[in-house]
Amino acid sequence: MAPLRVHFVCTGLGREARGFETFTRSLAAALRHEPSIALTVFAGGWNGHQPGERVIRNLPRRSWGARALGALTRHDPYYVEQVSFAAAYLPTLRREAPDLLYFADLNFGNAIWHWRRRVGGGWRMLFYNGGNTTKPFTRCDHVQLLTPAAREAALARGEPADRQTALPHGVDFDPAWRPPTAAERLAARRTLHLPEQGEVLLSVGQLDRAIKRTHLLIDAVAALPSPRPFLHLVGADGPDRPGLSAHATAALGTHWRWEILTRDRMTLAYVAADRAALLSHGEGFGLAYVEAIGAGLPLLAHDDATTRYVIADAGLRHAITDVASATAGLQRLRQWPVDAASAQARHDDVRRRFAWSALGPEYVAMFHRAAARP
Repeated sequence: MAPLRVHFVCTGLGREARGFETFTRSLAAALRHEPSIALTVFAGGWNGHQPGERVIRNLPRRSWGARALGALTRHDPYYVEQVSFAAAYLPTLRREAPDLLYFADLNFGNAIWHWRRRVGGGWRMLFYNGGNTTKPFTRCDHVQLLTPAAREAALARGEPADRQTALPHGVDFDPAWRPPTAAERLAARRTLHLPEQGEVLLSVGQLDRAIKRTHLLIDAVAALPSPRPFLHLVGADGPDRPGLSAHATAALGTHWRWEILTRDRMTLAYVAADRAALLSHGEGFGLAYVEAIGAGLPLLAHDDATTRYVIADAGLRHAITDVASATAGLQRLRQWPVDAASAQARHDDVRRRFAWSALGPEYVAMFHRAAARP
């Protein structure tokens, strides 16, 4: 039987550093030798380009053209990126006619769905609902939900059960991983120009108020008694970044830093840290949760349905609603053990549940299920 032809589209791949961009390349590598799947990745840029990826011309969200066109049409630049990508990708889609189109960018998917409705096309559409949208799933044929809670909420809204698959985000783990030594931690700090003495608290995610709640973390660190940890913020830029940067400087002085790191240097950030915190609410999955715990770090996260599934008991879940509760959570986190045995146990927990060795066959099954016609 011929392999299932899957087009995996990520409009920000090659330019952005979100979890979905990381996931795209990770999944492609995990299924590279799967005989029943012929997967082709379509990217929006060339950064970190991998063999076999195909780049589609578009107006990237950070470009002058996307900002100008967005202002003219009253859309945000990310919308312009997705729609311009869809327009440039259509000739390839029509010419190659895959069995399945796998995507996460909602406006890209909407554009392709409307095209298929008007002119026809045999491809099926699988939506990766990593953002945990609650909009009706009417612009796709099948939906991947990343947690059981997300599936239960979709069913409660009346979404058909046979058009959904609950399947978590797969993650790459180094098979030779072991807890870093003190010497390795010091070397990582020197490479990243972090303080060599004292505690480093790492938070990975876009600087953002609405979802990531970076402002709460900044204020909670400032409220801790001395000696406070050095706050290392790593993640993508965003509209809240200038204001949050000014806020962090006012609250913490020079005892903090924000930067964007490549994937190889992200490994150093996890090695350099003592603990991690991400105070998000409303995450669809939270790759940073798994990465931090997989690096052996004690992690503080807000207690909600997503973190109960993703983090379970491998990290510290604490109800965080304001600065006082965030500060209390950090104080609890500082009591968590950082010895090698505890770090190894944390790593083993998430690796057992989210490694590609465990989830790869389930992704293959989902692709075949989503491509099947009713």
